[in-house]
Amino acid sequence: MVTVGVALVLTLLYLMTGLIEQFNEERFLTTDQLGASHWVLPEGVSGPYTSSSALTADQVAAVEASGASAEVVVARGSLSIDGETSEAIVIAGDPGGLGMPEPSEGTRPQARGEVVLDRGSGAVVWDEVELGEDRYTVVGLTDDTTILAELTGTFLSIDDARRTVFGGVEVTSALLLDAAPVTVPDQAQVITTEAAAEDALGPLESAVASIDLIRVLLWIVAAIIIGAVIYLSALERSRGFAVLKAMGGRNRQLAGSLALQAVLVALSGAALATVFQLLLVPVFPLTVRVPLSAYWSIPLVAVGVALLAGWAGMRKVSRADPATAFGGGA
Repeated sequence: MVTVGVALVLTLLYLMTGLIEQFNEERFLTTDQLGASHWVLPEGVSGPYTSSSALTADQVAAVEASGASAEVVVARGSLSIDGETSEAIVIAGDPGGLGMPEPSEGTRPQARGEVVLDRGSGAVVWDEVELGEDRYTVVGLTDDTTILAELTGTFLSIDDARRTVFGGVEVTSALLLDAAPVTVPDQAQVITTEAAAEDALGPLESAVASIDLIRVLLWIVAAIIIGAVIYLSALERSRGFAVLKAMGGRNRQLAGSLALQAVLVALSGAALATVFQLLLVPVFPLTVRVPLSAYWSIPLVAVGVALLAGWAGMRKVSRADPATAFGGGA
């Protein structure tokens, strides 16, 4: 039962670690699929996903005159699939150019009223969905195109986005470039794709900090469980340890047996936790992306925590009085 208890705690640690990894990775995975190397944004805007922004017609014309670029609209929208409504991130541009990821299933939007969604939305190709007050047909699905803690990536033509989100107003949120521009218009700025992705973690910093705190608390719980078991084991076997000491057993050997017990509990719990998390990840409400490093770092830290937690029990053994083996001693 102790091993199962430790395993449940370590399972939660795997899941929390996987959540943080997902929050860190999704912004880069999504931004990289847009195909651009630089973004042109209004001056003072921190990033395309976290701020509402619009370039002026003069700024757009100045950048387009200096080289190839693609206008995009980035906005929040309300997406309804089979009657279930959720918030989505709308990214719209030229269906055949920058700003439109290549679907892993289906095709890019080719006509008015067509949309591509992230596969995590639960939609399938040819589903009818509602974006705002307009109906769209799903013609393609993408993978790993969520942002800001899994807002569904929703990709459509820029004309459709302007009609649905802005009521037909010709808004341009940003310009995408595949190389740094020669000139930058006044009151505009150029940021790299990496900087655009980095900015997307800003709204999630509090959530990440909360998950990190939970992970610390879980390690404390694991230490308490293992430490209590080792100390109780030392108490129950105190007479046996006294006999061994009376027969010449060394403190190092006796304490080592308890240390081995702590290590075995930690490793057994970690092994069970690895199985448990594999079963839970597919049904978890959010995507959990457990990094490969977690499969060795969590067991390793668990062993360290177990040895630290079992210190009180080992100290109890080292102080055992051999006289108690014969009914004497204090």
